[in-house]
Amino acid sequence: MRVAVEQVIQTATRVLDGGLTAREGVTVLATLTREAVPAARDLRVTDPDRAAAYRELILALGHELRRLEPTSDDPRHLHAVTDDLAQVMQALA
Repeated sequence: MRVAVEQVIQTATRVLDGGLTAREGVTVLATLTREAVPAARDLRVTDPDRAAAYRELILALGHELRRLEPTSDDPRHLHAVTDDLAQVMQALA
């Protein structure tokens, strides 16, 4: 269940550290986010402490990615990555 949420975090981290382009990240997240949102809701009930930790991590990743948008070569795709993170973060809340 939490694997999908962890994969979203890993994908966003790879975009942040340059391991994936924003366009590649959006492609990966297109599938993962659909799986991660219900998994995040389940995690919120079954393991609220882990859900809270993941939420804080996603919040920090989102802030860093948004900070990069103005100087990015691909701000539209970078914004899409942060939108996907926001969906998962809301499901963890």
